[in-house]
Amino acid sequence: MSGDLMDSVFGDIKTKTEKAEVLSKEGLSDETLSDETLSDETLSDETLSDETLDIKVLDEVVGVATTKRRMIGIWSPEIAAAMQYLKSTTPRFSISKTAAQWITEGLERDHPDLIAKIREEMRR
Repeated sequence: MSGDLMDSVFGDIKTKTEKAEVLSKEGLSDETLSDETLSDETLSDETLSDETLDIKVLDEVVGVATTKRRMIGIWSPEIAAAMQYLKSTTPRFSISKTAAQWITEGLERDHPDLIAKIREEMRR
């Protein structure tokens, strides 16, 4: 790939250090980012139900997500290549819109209770 194409594809991707600084500046509490809160057990299908969702954490992350521009990053050369190919060969193809759609579909399939509760909180 030429340098200009690489810059257009990866130019706005931040380094891990920059991402860590952004997170600390956004005011997420230590409790929100604790190992216990983010453990695999916490995010398992059995524990993500209305009865076990941590409403305090949910309120905090929904508040942050709705008041500031939030982006996620995915490191995958395969996905980057496929998305760039689709963008280059499909008129009006949007990498961001497509990625958001696919991630949303995956979350709806794998964590329907969590997505339903987030949508409910965001409507308030």
